[in-house]
Amino acid sequence: MGNYIIKLWMRRFMPKPSLLQQLEDRIPAISDEILGHYFNHTCASVKTDGSIVTEADTAMQQSIQTELAQLAPGVAMLGEEMSAQQQIDIVSTEPSYWCLDPLDGTNNFHHGVPLFAVSLALIEQGELALALVYDPVRKECFSADRHSGLRINGCAASTIEQPDTLKHCLASVDFKRLTTQTRLRLCDAMPFKSQRNIGTCALEWAWLAAGRTQLLLHGGEKFWDYAAGCLLLQQAGGFSSSDGEQAIFNNTLEARPVIAASNSTLYRQWVDFITA
Repeated sequence: MGNYIIKLWMRRFMPKPSLLQQLEDRIPAISDEILGHYFNHTCASVKTDGSIVTEADTAMQQSIQTELAQLAPGVAMLGEEMSAQQQIDIVSTEPSYWCLDPLDGTNNFHHGVPLFAVSLALIEQGELALALVYDPVRKECFSADRHSGLRINGCAASTIEQPDTLKHCLASVDFKRLTTQTRLRLCDAMPFKSQRNIGTCALEWAWLAAGRTQLLLHGGEKFWDYAAGCLLLQQAGGFSSSDGEQAIFNNTLEARPVIAASNSTLYRQWVDFITA
């Protein structure tokens, strides 16, 4: 009887969890169940753009879409596994919508490499309003809204001291999509301390926001690759841009080059090197 009274009291007087807090609870739970079931046990089919899709991608998208419909009724969902026309219709007509990559790093996942993530962003009136990236292997949930600052597993992220010059930085660089000139300059000059490319854009953004890496360079990320990461980094005090130092997020489906850094000092040095 005592426990029942306590539960009633909590329901009546405790504040209702925010949408961000509810997502911090539900997305990891869904991901752990589905991705844990399929990891190392998937069959893949090839999409028209040459990328692959697995049963895990489809199951994740269906489950998360159902959950989002309950948490935010009436908000549309843009998913990577939707048709191109469906994606265009949502971005061009919906005032608010979710942008979901149910499994970022599908190639890693399919081959048993434990580097993959779920990426989710909420766009309201053409602006990023909420972001979440979940790493089911390390059980880390990176999240933020427009006013929260970066959160890791529901708590304010700790500040990590950052270097003040490029030569002391760890950089995430995707060489495959860069111009030949840029690739050669990077290999010749090696302006950073060391370089990584882990095969999941979502985690590269999240780790940059958390200060674990300091630089990011990519020749062309898709909308669902950068939507959540842009807000995570901004809320962590980092900086990012696309060509000509324009904002990466512009509420379109176009692929965008990415240059980003964990703070303003490193961002300026990084941009100056890349554009010199």
